Amino acid sequence: MKWSLFILLAACATAPLCAQTTPPTAAAPPGIVSASRPNLVMKPAIRPPASSIPTAAAGVSTAQRMAALNNKPPLTELPAFTATDRDGKPVTARSLSKSTHWILVYRKQNCLPCDRLMNVLAASESPALKGGQPYVILVAGKTSDAVERVRANYSTLTNATWLADKDNRVFAALKPRGAPMIYAMDGSKIAWSVPGNLGNPARVEKIAANWISTTSTGTTASATTSGSSKSSDTSPPASQ
Repeated sequence: MKWSLFILLAACATAPLCAQTTPPTAAAPPGIVSASRPNLVMKPAIRPPASSIPTAAAGVSTAQRMAALNNKPPLTELPAFTATDRDGKPVTARSLSKSTHWILVYRKQNCLPCDRLMNVLAASESPALKGGQPYVILVAGKTSDAVERVRANYSTLTNATWLADKDNRVFAALKPRGAPMIYAMDGSKIAWSVPGNLGNPARVEKIAANWISTTSTGTTASATTSGSSKSSDTSPPASQ
């Protein structure tokens, strides 16, 4: 029996039918041939066309991404909250309301997008913004001196109202869609808001300057000549 099996295996080894253990290799498609495995052809990687890849300038900030994901109805009135001033005293939202247009800025202590925006706001040449008087700047930070650390970087905004959100109560009330977040205020009404830098902090500064330069008339004033914005609108005026 053993000799019969040996003779069968020997005959099979020399037979062309047994020697062909795999189907013949098909003609290799055009591609890259591996040096270590000549029979293996690696096809070129398929890449999307360059026109479909967004440029760096087309990128959006984290705040804008959060805004796109957050579909909650926008605030139209400044909600009730209590912040802390530089002396450690409580300040209510009601006490912040002004009869003219003003701007509420919510930012975090360690936040590069916030720094980029505030650098531009601090360097504004608009007479309406110099000194920072129209601004109420809320700083969220874990350290007790978060407000002072941020304020020290902006000598041109010394006339702004600087407040701290130490326990995230302001965050819970405002529900900002990111950081930084700008609220254009008409008294206690939120006329519109801007999350992030809109891809260019200078655009936000121009929008803020135009808003401050308009006159409050009891209802939300228009910051453009082509249309008006209602108090329930959270987008900046279209022409800006």
